[in-house]
Amino acid sequence: MSLHTAEQSVAGRAVPGQEDLAGSTAGRSAVPVPEAAGSGRRAAGPPKIAIRDVGKVFRVRGADRPFTAVEGIDLDVREGEFLTLVGPSGCGKSTLLDLVAGLTAPTTGRILIDGREITGPGLDRGIVFQQYALFPWRTALDNIAFGLEAKAVPKKERQDRARHYLDLVGLDGFGQRYPHELSGGMRQRVAIARSLAFDPDVLLMDEPFAALDAQTRESLQEELLRIWEKTNKTVVFITHGIDEAVYLGQRVAVMTSRPGRIKQVLDVAFDSREGDLRADPRFGEYRHHIWTLLRDEVAVAQEQERTIG
Repeated sequence: MSLHTAEQSVAGRAVPGQEDLAGSTAGRSAVPVPEAAGSGRRAAGPPKIAIRDVGKVFRVRGADRPFTAVEGIDLDVREGEFLTLVGPSGCGKSTLLDLVAGLTAPTTGRILIDGREITGPGLDRGIVFQQYALFPWRTALDNIAFGLEAKAVPKKERQDRARHYLDLVGLDGFGQRYPHELSGGMRQRVAIARSLAFDPDVLLMDEPFAALDAQTRESLQEELLRIWEKTNKTVVFITHGIDEAVYLGQRVAVMTSRPGRIKQVLDVAFDSREGDLRADPRFGEYRHHIWTLLRDEVAVAQEQERTIG
């Protein structure tokens, strides 16, 4: 990995200028350090994203009772942090991300970015979905430049910025290709570059690698960490995969079955990312700890699906 600095590195995944509450990442105990169950709040500095007692209820046509997707969510995300969110199917992970994106409004509670309440979508937040959502009639370069057009950025500047982010995601030389001429992994790289091009403070990612094969997924996980290290964006990453959550996240927020709540938030840190991180004994310990938290929640979620079915 490249671009290591004294304050920020993918190796320890430390947020620049902020000490972890449990101490520095170097020499950290192999035992996972959880925060208080049900709370994602941090004491160090004001949060970039503050989620306060948030709930979301949907009215369902033909149903006797409303559908509660999430309730009582309290979670802080620090500036420059990479937070992964994992939970059983149907627990409201994507709903929570939509709320942070401003695509829908909470029924109860508030969500704030830099102390300002979210009232709708904004250019301070970029979104990457599981589906690539690229315009098939636009080249890779023009897809990346799309958001810059909406901001009325002059043509030369948006072309230069689009090329910069195309290079950042490792697709230099593919700018004139159309989406159908790119592999799935390449298309997702274009989608990431498009979200980064208008320079949002926060990158929201909803299982962006779920549809990819295992080798491509692991390659893009490494690439995403490199990009995060270089740009210092605040990232909230939704996943079903425990391995992916541990590999990417500085912290992992574990959700309960529906209605989704934050069950526990765990710090994740490794002394070094050299070599095969997944072979590190600590990786297995983190994974086991999270699966222990999720096992009963998965069983409840499966029962809920059978009942609905």
